[in-house]
Amino acid sequence: MGKNIAVIGGGIVGVCSALDLQQAGHHVTLIDRKQPGRETSYGNAGVLSESSVLVMNNPVLLRKLPGLLRNQSTGLRYNPLFVLKRLPWVLKFLSYCTKSHAKHAAKALRALQVLSLGHHKAWINEANVTHLLRYAGWMKLFRTQKGFDGFAAEIEAMQETGVKFTIYEREQIRQLEPGLEPIYEKAVLMDETCGVSSPAELTDAYIAMFIAAGGTVTKADVTGLVPQNPGFEVKHSEGALVFDQVVVAAGPWSADVAKWLGYNVPLGWERGYHMHLEPGDVPQLGRAAYDVEGGFAIAPMRQGVRITSGVEFEHRDAPPNYTQIRKAVAEARKIHKMKGEIDAEPWMGRRPTLIDSLPIVGPAPRHKGLWFNFGHQHLGLSMAPGSAKLITSMIDGGTPPIDASPYRADRFPV
Repeated sequence: MGKNIAVIGGGIVGVCSALDLQQAGHHVTLIDRKQPGRETSYGNAGVLSESSVLVMNNPVLLRKLPGLLRNQSTGLRYNPLFVLKRLPWVLKFLSYCTKSHAKHAAKALRALQVLSLGHHKAWINEANVTHLLRYAGWMKLFRTQKGFDGFAAEIEAMQETGVKFTIYEREQIRQLEPGLEPIYEKAVLMDETCGVSSPAELTDAYIAMFIAAGGTVTKADVTGLVPQNPGFEVKHSEGALVFDQVVVAAGPWSADVAKWLGYNVPLGWERGYHMHLEPGDVPQLGRAAYDVEGGFAIAPMRQGVRITSGVEFEHRDAPPNYTQIRKAVAEARKIHKMKGEIDAEPWMGRRPTLIDSLPIVGPAPRHKGLWFNFGHQHLGLSMAPGSAKLITSMIDGGTPPIDASPYRADRFPV
Protein backbone atom coordinates (compact mmCIF):
# COMPACT_ATOMS: atom_id res chain seq x y z
CA MET A 1 0.00 0.00 0.00
CA GLY A 2 1.38 3.40 -0.99
CA LYS A 3 2.52 5.87 1.66
CA ASN A 4 1.45 9.51 1.91
CA ILE A 5 4.72 11.38 1.32
CA ALA A 6 5.69 15.05 1.19
CA VAL A 7 8.70 16.20 -0.80
CA ILE A 8 9.89 19.61 0.39
CA GLY A 9 11.66 21.44 -2.43
CA GLY A 10 10.84 21.82 -6.12
CA GLY A 11 14.29 21.89 -7.66
CA ILE A 12 15.35 19.10 -10.00
CA VAL A 13 16.34 16.88 -7.04
CA GLY A 14 12.95 17.28 -5.38
CA VAL A 15 11.06 16.91 -8.65
CA CYS A 16 12.86 13.67 -9.48
CA SER A 17 12.23 12.34 -5.97
CA ALA A 18 8.53 13.16 -6.22
CA LEU A 19 8.23 11.66 -9.70
CA ASP A 20 9.98 8.42 -8.83
CA LEU A 21 8.03 7.94 -5.59
CA GLN A 22 4.72 8.63 -7.36
CA GLN A 23 5.56 6.17 -10.14
CA ALA A 24 6.43 3.60 -7.43
CA GLY A 25 2.85 3.76 -6.15
CA HIS A 26 3.01 6.33 -3.35
CA HIS A 27 0.81 9.38 -2.87
CA VAL A 28 3.17 12.32 -3.18
CA THR A 29 2.78 16.04 -2.59
CA LEU A 30 5.59 18.29 -3.84
CA ILE A 31 5.78 21.57 -1.90
CA ASP A 32 7.71 24.64 -3.01
CA ARG A 33 7.18 28.38 -2.72
CA LYS A 34 7.88 28.89 -6.44
CA GLN A 35 7.16 27.13 -9.69
CA PRO A 36 9.27 23.95 -9.67
CA GLY A 37 12.68 24.21 -11.27
CA ARG A 38 12.98 27.99 -11.11
CA GLU A 39 15.66 28.33 -8.42
CA THR A 40 19.16 26.83 -8.71
CA SER A 41 18.01 24.07 -11.09
CA TYR A 42 17.08 26.65 -13.71
CA GLY A 43 20.42 28.27 -14.29
CA ASN A 44 23.01 25.58 -15.03
CA ALA A 45 24.74 24.75 -18.30
CA GLY A 46 22.31 21.91 -19.03
CA VAL A 47 24.94 19.18 -18.71
CA LEU A 48 23.84 15.63 -17.88
CA SER A 49 27.24 14.51 -16.72
CA GLU A 50 28.62 11.09 -15.96
CA SER A 51 32.15 12.49 -15.95
CA SER A 52 32.25 15.18 -13.24
CA VAL A 53 34.14 13.09 -10.74
CA LEU A 54 36.78 15.37 -9.20
CA VAL A 55 35.45 17.37 -6.25
CA MET A 56 36.48 21.00 -5.82
CA ASN A 57 38.16 20.31 -2.48
CA ASN A 58 40.96 18.17 -3.85
CA PRO A 59 44.75 18.48 -3.37
CA VAL A 60 45.08 20.78 -6.39
CA LEU A 61 42.93 23.40 -4.65
CA LEU A 62 45.49 23.71 -1.86
CA ARG A 63 48.22 24.44 -4.42
CA LYS A 64 46.03 27.09 -6.05
CA LEU A 65 45.06 28.84 -2.81
CA PRO A 66 47.81 31.51 -2.86
CA GLY A 67 46.66 32.69 -6.29
CA LEU A 68 42.98 32.49 -5.39
CA LEU A 69 43.54 34.69 -2.34
CA ARG A 70 43.96 37.64 -4.74
CA ASN A 71 40.22 37.22 -5.45
CA GLN A 72 40.58 38.06 -9.14
CA SER A 73 39.64 34.70 -10.66
CA THR A 74 36.54 34.39 -12.83
CA GLY A 75 36.31 30.76 -11.76
CA LEU A 76 36.20 31.46 -8.02
CA ARG A 77 35.40 34.62 -6.06
CA TYR A 78 34.70 35.11 -2.36
CA ASN A 79 33.61 37.70 0.15
CA PRO A 80 36.44 37.91 2.73
CA LEU A 81 34.04 38.89 5.54
CA PHE A 82 31.78 35.95 4.76
CA VAL A 83 34.74 33.56 4.75
CA LEU A 84 35.83 34.85 8.17
CA LYS A 85 32.31 34.39 9.56
CA ARG A 86 32.16 30.87 8.14
CA LEU A 87 35.81 30.02 8.84
CA PRO A 88 35.09 26.74 10.70
CA TRP A 89 33.07 25.49 7.69
CA VAL A 90 35.78 26.65 5.26
CA LEU A 91 38.53 24.91 7.24
CA LYS A 92 36.51 21.67 7.36
CA PHE A 93 35.91 21.96 3.61
CA LEU A 94 39.66 22.37 3.03
CA SER A 95 40.43 19.45 5.36
CA TYR A 96 38.97 17.13 2.71
CA CYS A 97 41.60 18.21 0.16
CA THR A 98 43.33 14.84 0.36
CA LYS A 99 44.10 12.30 -2.32
CA SER A 100 42.27 9.55 -0.46
CA HIS A 101 39.07 11.58 -0.22
CA ALA A 102 39.32 12.62 -3.87
CA LYS A 103 39.44 8.95 -4.88
CA HIS A 104 36.55 8.04 -2.57
CA ALA A 105 34.41 10.93 -3.79
CA ALA A 106 35.19 10.26 -7.46
CA LYS A 107 33.91 6.70 -7.18
CA ALA A 108 30.76 7.85 -5.36
CA LEU A 109 30.02 10.68 -7.80
CA ARG A 110 30.59 8.49 -10.83
CA ALA A 111 28.19 5.80 -9.57
CA LEU A 112 25.42 8.31 -8.89
CA GLN A 113 25.90 10.11 -12.22
CA VAL A 114 25.90 6.94 -14.32
CA LEU A 115 22.74 5.76 -12.58
CA SER A 116 21.15 9.17 -13.12
CA LEU A 117 22.01 9.50 -16.79
CA GLY A 118 20.28 6.24 -17.66
CA HIS A 119 17.10 7.30 -15.88
CA HIS A 120 17.23 10.79 -17.39
CA LYS A 121 17.24 9.23 -20.84
CA ALA A 122 14.32 6.95 -19.96
CA TRP A 123 12.24 9.77 -18.48
CA ILE A 124 13.04 12.13 -21.36
CA ASN A 125 11.79 9.50 -23.77
CA GLU A 126 8.71 8.82 -21.63
CA ALA A 127 7.94 12.55 -21.46
CA ASN A 128 8.27 12.95 -25.25
CA VAL A 129 10.87 15.72 -24.94
CA THR A 130 13.72 14.05 -26.80
CA HIS A 131 14.12 17.31 -28.74
CA LEU A 132 15.73 18.75 -25.59
CA LEU A 133 18.41 16.03 -25.40
CA ARG A 134 21.90 16.40 -26.87
CA TYR A 135 24.28 13.48 -27.20
CA ALA A 136 27.15 15.70 -28.31
CA GLY A 137 28.87 15.66 -24.95
CA TRP A 138 30.57 18.19 -22.76
CA MET A 139 33.93 19.74 -23.57
CA LYS A 140 36.65 21.39 -21.50
CA LEU A 141 38.88 23.88 -23.30
CA PHE A 142 42.48 24.88 -22.55
CA ARG A 143 44.16 28.00 -23.90
CA THR A 144 47.67 26.85 -23.01
CA GLN A 145 49.65 23.67 -22.53
CA LYS A 146 50.23 24.74 -18.92
CA GLY A 147 46.48 24.92 -18.37
CA PHE A 148 46.04 21.44 -19.82
CA ASP A 149 48.88 20.09 -17.66
CA GLY A 150 47.00 21.40 -14.63
CA PHE A 151 44.07 19.16 -15.60
CA ALA A 152 46.13 16.02 -14.94
CA ALA A 153 44.47 15.20 -11.61
CA GLU A 154 41.01 15.27 -13.19
CA ILE A 155 42.17 13.10 -16.10
CA GLU A 156 43.56 10.61 -13.59
CA ALA A 157 40.26 10.57 -11.68
CA MET A 158 38.31 10.03 -14.90
CA GLN A 159 40.58 7.19 -15.98
CA GLU A 160 40.30 5.50 -12.58
CA THR A 161 36.49 5.65 -12.65
CA GLY A 162 35.98 4.55 -16.26
CA VAL A 163 35.00 7.87 -17.85
CA LYS A 164 35.39 7.83 -21.62
CA PHE A 165 36.95 10.95 -23.09
CA THR A 166 38.90 12.12 -26.12
CA ILE A 167 41.71 14.69 -26.22
CA TYR A 168 41.71 17.07 -29.19
CA GLU A 169 44.49 19.25 -30.56
CA ARG A 170 44.19 22.82 -31.90
CA GLU A 171 43.20 21.96 -35.49
CA GLN A 172 40.79 19.25 -34.38
CA ILE A 173 39.08 21.73 -32.07
CA ARG A 174 38.60 24.11 -34.99
CA GLN A 175 36.95 21.36 -37.01
CA LEU A 176 34.79 20.23 -34.10
CA GLU A 177 33.63 23.73 -33.12
CA PRO A 178 34.22 26.14 -36.04
CA GLY A 179 32.29 28.85 -34.17
CA LEU A 180 35.06 29.18 -31.59
CA GLU A 181 37.99 31.50 -32.07
CA PRO A 182 41.13 29.39 -32.71
CA ILE A 183 42.82 30.17 -29.40
CA TYR A 184 42.69 26.76 -27.72
CA GLU A 185 45.67 24.42 -27.56
CA LYS A 186 43.79 21.42 -26.18
CA ALA A 187 40.28 20.19 -25.49
CA VAL A 188 38.91 17.21 -23.59
CA LEU A 189 35.58 15.92 -24.88
CA MET A 190 33.54 13.78 -22.48
CA ASP A 191 32.28 11.23 -24.98
CA GLU A 192 29.26 9.85 -23.11
CA THR A 193 28.08 13.01 -21.38
CA CYS A 194 24.76 14.40 -22.61
CA GLY A 195 23.04 17.75 -22.27
CA VAL A 196 19.69 19.48 -22.51
CA SER A 197 18.86 22.73 -24.28
CA SER A 198 16.53 23.92 -21.50
CA PRO A 199 16.76 22.67 -17.91
CA ALA A 200 13.52 24.52 -17.08
CA GLU A 201 11.58 22.76 -19.85
CA LEU A 202 13.01 19.43 -18.73
CA THR A 203 11.78 20.07 -15.19
CA ASP A 204 8.37 21.10 -16.54
CA ALA A 205 8.17 17.83 -18.49
CA TYR A 206 8.97 15.80 -15.36
CA ILE A 207 6.36 17.75 -13.39
CA ALA A 208 3.78 17.01 -16.10
CA MET A 209 4.54 13.29 -15.77
CA PHE A 210 4.31 13.55 -11.98
CA ILE A 211 0.88 15.18 -12.14
CA ALA A 212 -0.31 12.73 -14.80
CA ALA A 213 0.64 9.89 -12.45
CA GLY A 214 -1.55 11.40 -9.72
CA GLY A 215 0.96 13.60 -7.90
CA THR A 216 0.07 16.93 -6.28
CA VAL A 217 2.03 20.20 -6.46
CA THR A 218 1.41 22.69 -3.64
CA LYS A 219 2.78 26.20 -4.10
CA ALA A 220 3.52 27.35 -0.56
CA ASP A 221 6.37 28.40 1.69
CA VAL A 222 7.15 25.63 4.20
CA THR A 223 7.39 27.18 7.67
CA GLY A 224 7.63 24.21 10.03
CA LEU A 225 8.08 20.45 10.35
CA VAL A 226 6.65 18.79 13.48
CA PRO A 227 6.94 15.06 14.31
CA GLN A 228 3.63 13.30 14.97
CA ASN A 229 2.96 9.79 16.19
CA PRO A 230 3.19 8.55 13.52
CA GLY A 231 4.30 10.80 10.65
CA PHE A 232 4.98 14.53 10.37
CA GLU A 233 2.99 17.71 10.20
CA VAL A 234 4.26 20.03 7.46
CA LYS A 235 3.31 23.63 8.19
CA HIS A 236 3.26 26.05 5.30
CA SER A 237 1.96 29.45 4.28
CA GLU A 238 -1.34 27.99 3.08
CA GLY A 239 -2.03 25.84 6.15
CA ALA A 240 -0.72 22.47 7.36
CA LEU A 241 -0.78 18.85 6.19
CA VAL A 242 0.12 15.55 7.86
CA PHE A 243 2.19 12.95 6.01
CA ASP A 244 3.47 9.46 6.74
CA GLN A 245 6.95 10.36 5.56
CA VAL A 246 8.84 13.47 4.42
CA VAL A 247 11.72 13.93 1.98
CA VAL A 248 13.75 17.11 2.49
CA ALA A 249 15.10 18.16 -0.90
CA ALA A 250 15.14 21.93 -0.50
CA GLY A 251 18.61 22.53 -1.95
CA PRO A 252 20.41 25.41 -0.21
CA TRP A 253 17.53 25.78 2.28
CA SER A 254 17.64 22.12 3.38
CA ALA A 255 19.78 22.75 6.46
CA ASP A 256 17.20 25.28 7.68
CA VAL A 257 14.45 22.66 7.43
CA ALA A 258 16.59 20.01 9.13
CA LYS A 259 17.42 22.43 11.94
CA TRP A 260 13.73 22.56 12.94
CA LEU A 261 14.19 18.97 14.11
CA GLY A 262 17.54 19.53 15.80
CA TYR A 263 19.96 18.63 13.00
CA ASN A 264 23.13 20.65 12.44
CA VAL A 265 24.05 19.89 8.83
CA PRO A 266 27.39 21.31 7.56
CA LEU A 267 25.87 22.82 4.42
CA GLY A 268 27.36 25.74 2.54
CA TRP A 269 26.59 27.48 -0.74
CA GLU A 270 28.35 27.98 -4.05
CA ARG A 271 26.60 30.88 -5.72
CA GLY A 272 26.67 31.16 -9.50
CA TYR A 273 25.36 33.43 -12.25
CA HIS A 274 24.32 33.29 -15.87
CA MET A 275 23.44 35.60 -18.74
CA HIS A 276 21.87 34.85 -22.14
CA LEU A 277 23.15 36.49 -25.30
CA GLU A 278 21.74 36.51 -28.81
CA PRO A 279 23.57 34.10 -31.13
CA GLY A 280 25.98 35.73 -33.54
CA ASP A 281 26.36 35.22 -37.27
CA VAL A 282 28.83 32.35 -36.88
CA PRO A 283 28.43 28.58 -36.59
CA GLN A 284 26.73 27.82 -33.29
CA LEU A 285 28.24 25.49 -30.71
CA GLY A 286 27.23 21.86 -30.79
CA ARG A 287 27.67 21.33 -27.05
CA ALA A 288 28.30 23.05 -23.75
CA ALA A 289 31.93 23.92 -23.17
CA TYR A 290 33.94 25.08 -20.19
CA ASP A 291 36.89 27.41 -20.67
CA VAL A 292 39.03 26.15 -17.80
CA GLU A 293 41.47 29.07 -17.71
CA GLY A 294 38.76 31.60 -18.48
CA GLY A 295 36.61 30.26 -15.64
CA PHE A 296 33.27 30.26 -17.46
CA ALA A 297 30.97 27.90 -19.36
CA ILE A 298 29.21 28.63 -22.63
CA ALA A 299 26.20 26.59 -23.70
CA PRO A 300 23.75 26.76 -26.61
CA MET A 301 20.26 27.01 -25.12
CA ARG A 302 16.75 27.51 -26.44
CA GLN A 303 16.78 30.94 -24.77
CA GLY A 304 20.05 31.94 -26.48
CA VAL A 305 23.73 31.40 -25.72
CA ARG A 306 24.06 30.94 -21.97
CA ILE A 307 27.22 32.11 -20.23
CA THR A 308 27.66 30.79 -16.70
CA SER A 309 30.16 32.00 -14.14
CA GLY A 310 32.29 30.00 -11.77
CA VAL A 311 31.83 29.77 -8.00
CA GLU A 312 31.15 32.65 -5.61
CA PHE A 313 31.55 31.97 -1.88
CA GLU A 314 29.10 34.35 -0.26
CA HIS A 315 26.11 34.16 2.04
CA ARG A 316 23.15 32.48 0.41
CA ASP A 317 20.89 35.51 0.79
CA ALA A 318 23.40 38.33 0.21
CA PRO A 319 22.62 40.76 -2.64
CA PRO A 320 23.96 39.68 -6.05
CA ASN A 321 27.42 40.80 -7.12
CA TYR A 322 27.57 40.81 -10.91
CA THR A 323 31.32 41.45 -11.21
CA GLN A 324 32.10 37.79 -11.89
CA ILE A 325 29.45 37.21 -14.57
CA ARG A 326 30.21 40.52 -16.29
CA LYS A 327 33.83 39.46 -16.59
CA ALA A 328 32.77 36.01 -17.81
CA VAL A 329 30.55 37.52 -20.53
CA ALA A 330 33.39 39.80 -21.65
CA GLU A 331 35.75 36.81 -21.87
CA ALA A 332 33.14 34.70 -23.70
CA ARG A 333 32.72 37.40 -26.35
CA LYS A 334 36.41 37.02 -27.16
CA ILE A 335 36.04 33.34 -28.05
CA HIS A 336 32.58 33.21 -29.69
CA LYS A 337 30.81 35.98 -31.60
CA MET A 338 27.49 36.91 -29.99
CA LYS A 339 25.09 39.83 -30.23
CA GLY A 340 23.26 41.68 -27.45
CA GLU A 341 22.33 40.54 -23.97
CA ILE A 342 18.84 39.04 -23.75
CA ASP A 343 18.31 39.15 -19.98
CA ALA A 344 17.53 42.46 -18.27
CA GLU A 345 19.97 41.45 -15.54
CA PRO A 346 22.04 38.32 -14.77
CA TRP A 347 20.39 35.36 -13.06
CA MET A 348 21.82 34.12 -9.74
CA GLY A 349 21.50 30.69 -8.13
CA ARG A 350 22.75 29.00 -4.98
CA ARG A 351 24.28 25.52 -5.12
CA PRO A 352 24.10 23.50 -1.87
CA THR A 353 27.50 22.07 -0.91
CA LEU A 354 28.50 19.92 2.05
CA ILE A 355 31.99 19.98 3.53
CA ASP A 356 33.03 16.80 1.68
CA SER A 357 31.32 17.79 -1.63
CA LEU A 358 29.11 14.68 -1.59
CA PRO A 359 25.33 14.82 -1.16
CA ILE A 360 23.31 13.43 1.70
CA VAL A 361 20.89 10.83 0.34
CA GLY A 362 19.21 8.64 2.91
CA PRO A 363 17.41 8.47 6.25
CA ALA A 364 17.68 11.17 8.89
CA PRO A 365 19.51 9.59 11.84
CA ARG A 366 16.98 10.33 14.62
CA HIS A 367 13.54 10.45 12.93
CA LYS A 368 11.98 7.42 11.31
CA GLY A 369 10.26 8.37 8.07
CA LEU A 370 12.35 11.51 7.52
CA TRP A 371 14.66 11.44 4.50
CA PHE A 372 17.42 13.80 3.37
CA ASN A 373 18.21 14.36 -0.31
CA PHE A 374 20.37 17.45 -0.77
CA GLY A 375 23.91 18.81 -1.04
CA HIS A 376 24.51 17.97 -4.72
CA GLN A 377 26.66 21.13 -5.22
CA HIS A 378 26.65 22.10 -8.93
CA LEU A 379 25.72 18.56 -10.03
CA GLY A 380 22.05 18.45 -9.03
CA LEU A 381 20.83 18.00 -12.60
CA SER A 382 23.37 15.24 -13.18
CA MET A 383 22.61 13.30 -9.99
CA ALA A 384 18.91 13.91 -9.33
CA PRO A 385 17.35 10.75 -10.85
CA GLY A 386 19.88 8.45 -9.22
CA SER A 387 19.35 10.10 -5.84
CA ALA A 388 15.60 9.67 -6.32
CA LYS A 389 16.06 5.96 -7.05
CA LEU A 390 18.07 5.55 -3.83
CA ILE A 391 15.40 7.28 -1.74
CA THR A 392 12.57 5.26 -3.29
CA SER A 393 14.38 1.96 -2.76
CA MET A 394 15.02 2.79 0.90
CA ILE A 395 11.43 3.89 1.55
CA ASP A 396 10.20 0.68 -0.10
CA GLY A 397 12.60 -1.42 1.97
CA GLY A 398 14.48 -2.69 -1.07
CA THR A 399 18.15 -2.91 -1.99
CA PRO A 400 19.51 0.37 -3.41
CA PRO A 401 20.72 0.08 -7.03
CA ILE A 402 24.21 1.27 -6.00
CA ASP A 403 26.16 1.42 -2.74
CA ALA A 404 24.45 4.22 -0.79
CA SER A 405 26.91 4.34 2.12
CA PRO A 406 28.97 7.31 0.79
CA TYR A 407 25.87 9.52 1.01
CA ARG A 408 24.77 8.64 4.58
CA ALA A 409 23.76 11.58 6.79
CA ASP A 410 25.50 10.10 9.81
CA ARG A 411 28.94 10.42 8.22
CA PHE A 412 28.77 13.83 9.94
CA PRO A 413 27.90 14.45 13.62
CA VAL A 414 24.55 16.00 12.67
